[in-house]
Amino acid sequence: MKKRVALLTVLFLPILIYIYFALGVPKSFRAPIFGPKKAIQVVDKNGNPKTDTLYWSIPEFTFPTLEGRTFNSKTLAGNLYIALFVHPDSMATTLRVFAEDIRLNRMSYNYARFIFFCIGDSTGMPLPNAPDFAKEMKLGIDTAHTVFLSPTAFDSIHNNIYFIADENRKKEPWATWSDAVLLDYKGRIRGYYNIRYAAELKKMKEDVRFIKFRDEAVLTLEKSKVEQNKK
Repeated sequence: MKKRVALLTVLFLPILIYIYFALGVPKSFRAPIFGPKKAIQVVDKNGNPKTDTLYWSIPEFTFPTLEGRTFNSKTLAGNLYIALFVHPDSMATTLRVFAEDIRLNRMSYNYARFIFFCIGDSTGMPLPNAPDFAKEMKLGIDTAHTVFLSPTAFDSIHNNIYFIADENRKKEPWATWSDAVLLDYKGRIRGYYNIRYAAELKKMKEDVRFIKFRDEAVLTLEKSKVEQNKK
């Protein structure tokens, strides 16, 4: 009997999660996909052509860390992560409320990873006495990464990759230069947040949980359909 209950739970829990997130909050439009997109022609599972949407995703990159190692974006593959563009004084300005919230509510950030983009010298190496934001925020070495870029590369990756303009939008979603950017497990932009404010942090954490559980539920359902078709 217990095995039967466990089996039913495994089979129906993803469906219940999907129904809750897909239908339970129909007017919230939680965590849309930002950035330019285009229509592409693909083939469905039956071999029929159909039109799909190709969303903007973050290209691969490699930058040095404070320890002189290289950080590859593949390290974050398959994970939700939050990208932050920071200056040396950011702990006292941009990150103050964020750092305090992490200290008090660490468990609420368990589903996300973090990457802090910092300005280095002209070659992209860390400047003398450069702060390690991942360490100062008391985030684990597998959870957060501090990487350094040349000033030119810093502006380029900020303006052309994470804060990229979308001609289809009347107004861009970010409010300030230093907004945090939420990326899903496919490298797609799912939200911008002014982390100087507690309300924005709350929304960011809600979006992380939404993407985590809704998207995983969708993937589970798709896998279940594939397995059923094989049978």
